[in-house]
Amino acid sequence: MTDDGAFRCITVDATSTVRAVLAAQEADPETSRLLGELVVGSVLYRETMAPTLRVQCICRGAGASGTLVADAHPDGMTRGLYQAGKTRPFSLEGEGALLQMTRNLPTGSQHQGIVGVSGISLDAAFMTYFDQSEQILTMVSVGVAQGPGGEVEAAGGFLVQLLPEAKDARGPLTVLTERFEDFRDFTGVLRELNADPRALTERILEGMDFTWLADSRIHFGCTCSQERVLASLATLDRSEIESLMADGEPFDMSCDYCGRSYRVDLATLRGLLSPS
Repeated sequence: MTDDGAFRCITVDATSTVRAVLAAQEADPETSRLLGELVVGSVLYRETMAPTLRVQCICRGAGASGTLVADAHPDGMTRGLYQAGKTRPFSLEGEGALLQMTRNLPTGSQHQGIVGVSGISLDAAFMTYFDQSEQILTMVSVGVAQGPGGEVEAAGGFLVQLLPEAKDARGPLTVLTERFEDFRDFTGVLRELNADPRALTERILEGMDFTWLADSRIHFGCTCSQERVLASLATLDRSEIESLMADGEPFDMSCDYCGRSYRVDLATLRGLLSPS
Protein backbone atom coordinates (compact mmCIF):
# COMPACT_ATOMS: atom_id res chain seq x y z
CA MET A 1 0.00 0.00 0.00
CA THR A 2 1.27 3.48 -0.76
CA ASP A 3 2.21 5.33 2.41
CA ASP A 4 -0.18 8.17 1.59
CA GLY A 5 -3.07 5.68 1.70
CA ALA A 6 -4.07 6.38 -1.88
CA PHE A 7 -3.50 2.99 -3.53
CA ARG A 8 -3.09 -0.66 -2.89
CA CYS A 9 -1.26 -2.88 -5.31
CA ILE A 10 -1.48 -6.65 -5.65
CA THR A 11 0.87 -8.58 -7.94
CA VAL A 12 1.02 -12.28 -8.68
CA ASP A 13 3.44 -14.75 -10.24
CA ALA A 14 1.24 -17.58 -11.51
CA THR A 15 3.72 -19.21 -13.87
CA SER A 16 3.88 -22.67 -12.32
CA THR A 17 0.14 -22.66 -11.52
CA VAL A 18 -0.86 -21.73 -15.07
CA ARG A 19 1.54 -24.32 -16.52
CA ALA A 20 -0.11 -27.04 -14.44
CA VAL A 21 -3.63 -25.84 -15.29
CA LEU A 22 -2.92 -25.87 -19.02
CA ALA A 23 -1.16 -29.24 -18.86
CA ALA A 24 -4.41 -30.73 -17.54
CA GLN A 25 -6.51 -29.20 -20.33
CA GLU A 26 -6.57 -29.77 -24.07
CA ALA A 27 -6.72 -26.39 -25.75
CA ASP A 28 -5.12 -24.53 -28.64
CA PRO A 29 -2.47 -21.90 -27.78
CA GLU A 30 -4.87 -18.93 -28.00
CA THR A 31 -7.49 -20.56 -25.79
CA SER A 32 -4.73 -21.63 -23.40
CA ARG A 33 -3.55 -18.04 -23.17
CA LEU A 34 -7.05 -16.82 -22.33
CA LEU A 35 -7.56 -19.57 -19.75
CA GLY A 36 -4.23 -18.67 -18.16
CA GLU A 37 -5.21 -15.00 -18.03
CA LEU A 38 -8.54 -15.94 -16.42
CA VAL A 39 -6.70 -17.99 -13.78
CA VAL A 40 -4.45 -15.02 -12.99
CA GLY A 41 -7.48 -12.74 -12.80
CA SER A 42 -9.27 -15.09 -10.42
CA VAL A 43 -6.34 -14.97 -8.00
CA LEU A 44 -6.27 -11.16 -8.10
CA TYR A 45 -10.04 -11.05 -7.61
CA ARG A 46 -9.89 -13.40 -4.62
CA GLU A 47 -6.98 -11.61 -2.97
CA THR A 48 -8.68 -8.25 -3.49
CA MET A 49 -12.32 -8.91 -2.61
CA ALA A 50 -12.45 -12.24 -0.74
CA PRO A 51 -9.07 -13.57 0.47
CA THR A 52 -10.75 -15.99 2.89
CA LEU A 53 -13.39 -17.20 0.43
CA ARG A 54 -13.60 -19.30 -2.70
CA VAL A 55 -14.17 -17.45 -5.95
CA GLN A 56 -14.93 -18.48 -9.51
CA CYS A 57 -14.45 -16.58 -12.75
CA ILE A 58 -16.36 -17.98 -15.72
CA CYS A 59 -15.82 -16.68 -19.23
CA ARG A 60 -18.38 -17.74 -21.81
CA GLY A 61 -17.28 -17.51 -25.41
CA ALA A 62 -19.20 -15.80 -28.17
CA GLY A 63 -21.59 -17.85 -30.25
CA ALA A 64 -21.54 -20.96 -28.04
CA SER A 65 -17.81 -21.33 -28.66
CA GLY A 66 -17.12 -22.79 -25.23
CA THR A 67 -16.51 -21.86 -21.62
CA LEU A 68 -13.44 -21.14 -19.49
CA VAL A 69 -13.55 -21.55 -15.71
CA ALA A 70 -11.04 -20.42 -13.07
CA ASP A 71 -11.56 -21.60 -9.50
CA ALA A 72 -9.48 -20.00 -6.71
CA HIS A 73 -9.58 -21.18 -3.09
CA PRO A 74 -8.53 -19.33 0.09
CA ASP A 75 -5.66 -21.74 0.79
CA GLY A 76 -4.11 -20.72 -2.54
CA MET A 77 -5.25 -23.81 -4.44
CA THR A 78 -6.22 -22.73 -7.95
CA ARG A 79 -7.45 -24.70 -10.95
CA GLY A 80 -8.95 -24.09 -14.37
CA LEU A 81 -11.19 -25.77 -16.91
CA TYR A 82 -11.82 -25.50 -20.64
CA GLN A 83 -15.13 -26.78 -21.99
CA ALA A 84 -15.05 -26.77 -25.78
CA GLY A 85 -17.99 -25.39 -27.74
CA LYS A 86 -19.91 -27.22 -30.42
CA THR A 87 -19.68 -24.64 -33.18
CA ARG A 88 -16.13 -23.24 -33.36
CA PRO A 89 -12.93 -22.67 -31.35
CA PHE A 90 -13.26 -20.54 -28.25
CA SER A 91 -13.50 -16.86 -29.06
CA LEU A 92 -14.46 -13.56 -27.44
CA GLU A 93 -15.27 -12.05 -30.83
CA GLY A 94 -19.00 -11.83 -31.43
CA GLU A 95 -22.25 -11.71 -29.53
CA GLY A 96 -22.77 -13.48 -26.23
CA ALA A 97 -19.26 -13.37 -24.75
CA LEU A 98 -19.39 -12.54 -21.04
CA LEU A 99 -17.43 -12.71 -17.81
CA GLN A 100 -19.15 -13.93 -14.66
CA MET A 101 -17.46 -13.21 -11.31
CA THR A 102 -18.71 -15.11 -8.26
CA ARG A 103 -17.60 -15.30 -4.66
CA ASN A 104 -19.14 -17.60 -2.08
CA LEU A 105 -20.15 -15.71 1.05
CA PRO A 106 -19.98 -17.10 4.62
CA THR A 107 -23.79 -17.07 4.75
CA GLY A 108 -23.92 -19.65 1.96
CA SER A 109 -25.16 -17.12 -0.59
CA GLN A 110 -23.17 -15.79 -3.53
CA HIS A 111 -22.13 -12.36 -4.73
CA GLN A 112 -22.17 -12.30 -8.51
CA GLY A 113 -21.42 -9.81 -11.23
CA ILE A 114 -21.60 -10.20 -15.00
CA VAL A 115 -20.05 -8.02 -17.70
CA GLY A 116 -19.97 -8.35 -21.47
CA VAL A 117 -16.57 -9.08 -23.02
CA SER A 118 -17.37 -9.20 -26.73
CA GLY A 119 -14.38 -7.86 -28.61
CA ILE A 120 -12.41 -6.66 -25.58
CA SER A 121 -9.51 -8.09 -23.60
CA LEU A 122 -9.86 -9.84 -20.27
CA ASP A 123 -7.91 -6.96 -18.73
CA ALA A 124 -10.66 -4.58 -19.80
CA ALA A 125 -13.37 -7.01 -18.67
CA PHE A 126 -11.91 -7.25 -15.16
CA MET A 127 -11.61 -3.47 -14.92
CA THR A 128 -15.20 -3.06 -16.11
CA TYR A 129 -16.36 -5.54 -13.46
CA PHE A 130 -14.62 -3.67 -10.63
CA ASP A 131 -16.00 -0.36 -11.89
CA GLN A 132 -19.59 -1.53 -12.37
CA SER A 133 -20.09 -4.19 -9.69
CA GLU A 134 -17.71 -3.07 -6.94
CA GLN A 135 -17.63 0.64 -7.86
CA ILE A 136 -13.88 0.81 -7.23
CA LEU A 137 -11.50 2.46 -9.67
CA THR A 138 -9.13 -0.37 -10.58
CA MET A 139 -6.34 -0.91 -13.08
CA VAL A 140 -5.69 -4.53 -14.03
CA SER A 141 -3.26 -6.35 -16.27
CA VAL A 142 -3.09 -10.12 -16.70
CA GLY A 143 -0.81 -11.93 -19.09
CA VAL A 144 0.62 -15.22 -20.25
CA ALA A 145 3.89 -15.07 -22.19
CA GLN A 146 4.08 -18.06 -24.53
CA GLY A 147 6.95 -19.60 -26.44
CA PRO A 148 6.87 -20.60 -30.14
CA GLY A 149 5.06 -23.86 -29.33
CA GLY A 150 2.57 -22.30 -26.96
CA GLU A 151 4.53 -23.26 -23.83
CA VAL A 152 4.16 -20.93 -20.84
CA GLU A 153 7.30 -18.86 -20.27
CA ALA A 154 5.78 -16.56 -17.64
CA ALA A 155 2.32 -15.81 -16.29
CA GLY A 156 1.20 -13.16 -13.87
CA GLY A 157 -0.64 -9.94 -13.32
CA PHE A 158 -1.23 -6.90 -11.20
CA LEU A 159 -4.09 -4.90 -9.78
CA VAL A 160 -3.94 -1.31 -8.52
CA GLN A 161 -6.94 0.16 -6.72
CA LEU A 162 -7.74 3.69 -5.63
CA LEU A 163 -8.64 3.38 -1.96
CA PRO A 164 -11.86 5.04 -0.75
CA GLU A 165 -9.94 6.66 2.14
CA ALA A 166 -7.73 8.59 -0.29
CA LYS A 167 -8.14 12.33 0.33
CA ASP A 168 -6.53 13.67 -2.82
CA ALA A 169 -5.10 11.09 -5.20
CA ARG A 170 -5.45 13.12 -8.39
CA GLY A 171 -1.71 13.65 -8.78
CA PRO A 172 -0.63 10.05 -8.06
CA LEU A 173 -3.56 8.78 -10.14
CA THR A 174 -2.36 10.78 -13.13
CA VAL A 175 1.13 9.35 -12.68
CA LEU A 176 -0.18 5.79 -12.44
CA THR A 177 -2.45 6.22 -15.44
CA GLU A 178 0.47 7.43 -17.53
CA ARG A 179 2.67 4.63 -16.20
CA PHE A 180 -0.01 2.12 -17.12
CA GLU A 181 0.87 2.85 -20.75
CA ASP A 182 4.28 1.30 -20.11
CA PHE A 183 2.55 -2.00 -19.39
CA ARG A 184 0.62 -2.28 -22.66
CA ASP A 185 3.12 -4.94 -23.73
CA PHE A 186 2.56 -6.78 -20.48
CA THR A 187 3.87 -10.13 -21.71
CA GLY A 188 7.14 -8.37 -22.50
CA VAL A 189 7.27 -7.03 -18.94
CA LEU A 190 6.55 -10.51 -17.57
CA ARG A 191 9.43 -11.96 -19.57
CA GLU A 192 11.78 -9.16 -18.52
CA LEU A 193 10.99 -9.52 -14.82
CA ASN A 194 10.45 -13.30 -14.92
CA ALA A 195 7.00 -12.56 -13.42
CA ASP A 196 8.66 -11.64 -10.10
CA PRO A 197 5.81 -10.02 -8.10
CA ARG A 198 8.11 -7.86 -5.99
CA ALA A 199 9.98 -6.54 -9.01
CA LEU A 200 6.65 -5.90 -10.69
CA THR A 201 5.35 -3.97 -7.67
CA GLU A 202 8.48 -1.86 -7.57
CA ARG A 203 8.11 -1.11 -11.28
CA ILE A 204 4.47 -0.08 -10.88
CA LEU A 205 4.99 2.09 -7.79
CA GLU A 206 8.38 3.46 -8.77
CA GLY A 207 8.95 6.85 -7.15
CA MET A 208 6.17 6.33 -4.59
CA ASP A 209 6.68 5.48 -0.93
CA PHE A 210 4.92 2.23 -0.11
CA THR A 211 4.86 -0.54 2.49
CA TRP A 212 4.78 -4.30 1.89
CA LEU A 213 1.78 -5.68 3.78
CA ALA A 214 1.66 -9.44 3.16
CA ASP A 215 2.43 -12.24 0.76
CA SER A 216 0.90 -15.65 0.14
CA ARG A 217 1.46 -18.61 -2.12
CA ILE A 218 -0.75 -20.06 -4.84
CA HIS A 219 -0.56 -23.53 -6.35
CA PHE A 220 -2.37 -25.82 -8.74
CA GLY A 221 -4.60 -28.39 -7.10
CA CYS A 222 -7.99 -30.06 -7.23
CA THR A 223 -10.80 -31.02 -4.89
CA CYS A 224 -11.63 -34.30 -6.63
CA SER A 225 -11.42 -37.60 -4.73
CA GLN A 226 -12.73 -41.17 -4.79
CA GLU A 227 -15.23 -40.20 -2.10
CA ARG A 228 -16.60 -37.35 -4.24
CA VAL A 229 -16.92 -39.70 -7.22
CA LEU A 230 -18.96 -42.16 -5.13
CA ALA A 231 -21.09 -39.37 -3.70
CA SER A 232 -21.83 -38.18 -7.23
CA LEU A 233 -22.76 -41.69 -8.41
CA ALA A 234 -25.03 -42.12 -5.40
CA THR A 235 -27.22 -39.30 -6.70
CA LEU A 236 -28.00 -41.20 -9.92
CA ASP A 237 -31.26 -43.03 -10.50
CA ARG A 238 -31.22 -46.79 -10.09
CA SER A 239 -31.63 -47.26 -13.84
CA GLU A 240 -28.59 -45.11 -14.56
CA ILE A 241 -26.40 -47.11 -12.17
CA GLU A 242 -27.65 -50.37 -13.71
CA SER A 243 -26.72 -48.98 -17.12
CA LEU A 244 -23.15 -48.38 -15.90
CA MET A 245 -23.02 -52.04 -14.82
CA ALA A 246 -24.51 -53.46 -18.02
CA ASP A 247 -21.23 -54.42 -19.68
CA GLY A 248 -19.95 -56.21 -16.59
CA GLU A 249 -16.86 -53.99 -16.35
CA PRO A 250 -15.72 -51.52 -13.69
CA PHE A 251 -16.74 -47.92 -14.25
CA ASP A 252 -13.94 -45.51 -15.11
CA MET A 253 -14.07 -41.72 -15.09
CA SER A 254 -11.61 -38.84 -14.93
CA CYS A 255 -11.71 -35.37 -13.40
CA ASP A 256 -12.25 -32.59 -15.94
CA TYR A 257 -10.08 -30.19 -13.93
CA CYS A 258 -6.96 -32.25 -13.24
CA GLY A 259 -7.33 -35.37 -15.40
CA ARG A 260 -6.98 -37.79 -12.48
CA SER A 261 -8.58 -41.16 -13.21
CA TYR A 262 -10.94 -43.01 -10.89
CA ARG A 263 -12.24 -46.58 -11.08
CA VAL A 264 -15.35 -47.90 -9.36
CA ASP A 265 -15.62 -51.69 -9.26
CA LEU A 266 -18.82 -53.66 -9.80
CA ALA A 267 -19.19 -54.56 -6.14
CA THR A 268 -19.20 -50.89 -5.18
CA LEU A 269 -21.73 -50.09 -7.91
CA ARG A 270 -23.98 -52.90 -6.64
CA GLY A 271 -23.67 -51.43 -3.16
CA LEU A 272 -25.11 -48.17 -4.46
CA LEU A 273 -28.24 -50.10 -5.50
CA SER A 274 -28.80 -51.47 -2.02
CA PRO A 275 -31.19 -49.58 0.26
CA SER A 276 -29.32 -47.54 2.85
